[in-house]
Amino acid sequence: MLSELEVRRLYIEDFEWERTSQSWKDLKPQKDFNQFSHNDESLEEYYQRLKTRFNIPKPVLKQWLFGLYYDQDTVNNYGWIDFDKVMFKLSELSTDQVLKLRVIDNFQAHVDEGAGFNAYDQLPCQPHDTEFWRDYGTWRTPPIVLDVTSLNSQSIPLHADIKSDLQLVEGHSRLGYFHAINKCGHRLRSNHKVYIMTVKK
Repeated sequence: MLSELEVRRLYIEDFEWERTSQSWKDLKPQKDFNQFSHNDESLEEYYQRLKTRFNIPKPVLKQWLFGLYYDQDTVNNYGWIDFDKVMFKLSELSTDQVLKLRVIDNFQAHVDEGAGFNAYDQLPCQPHDTEFWRDYGTWRTPPIVLDVTSLNSQSIPLHADIKSDLQLVEGHSRLGYFHAINKCGHRLRSNHKVYIMTVKK
């Protein structure tokens, strides 16, 4: 069995870990990222442990940090942020705002791939997600969007791919499908729920 350090090194380099904030380190789920273990912390246990300190809704943990904590792009782009100062608010963006969301360079091709589908039946998502798109004209699970303007631009490190005003943090497949549905002329709602992530100065 690999040690925790050895598992971490499967995903990121030591220097990438060392430049993360202490609050990011404290967000680590208590589980084996290399293989399933009955001793792994559940999502509910993770949420209950963090909620006394961090303002992070359970749906945000579920789609992002619980499974993608060691994702290299996540660590490099957002691991430097002081999460003791982070707030998440369930808000709405217009269709036009969603279409203009900025995507990090490493995921633009993934979004473009999703945008290439031409019909609901082509979307490679779960049936209940496809049905939700068709019935409600929006995604079932609100993505996570960073309000870049809440950051001190001088504090953003060079290794972090953070630009524009609103940047997608998690939900790249959903954004790709959003573009596809819009391109095909299918009905979309005028407003769409998202979790807006802001950082208190």
